[in-house]
Amino acid sequence: MKVNTIIIAIVIVAVLAFVYFIIKRNKKDQKELENELNQREIKPNKHDEEHV
Repeated sequence: MKVNTIIIAIVIVAVLAFVYFIIKRNKKDQKELENELNQREIKPNKHDEEHV
């Protein structure tokens, strides 16, 4: 029984670390996306006159 509880504890710690990593990465990606969208609003792409 001792081995099973150690394995279960290791798996739980690994899952919690993975969830923490995913949440942290998601917040970073969200900030990058917000910055990119804000830059597009400030400096919109210019269209060629040929395509108007």
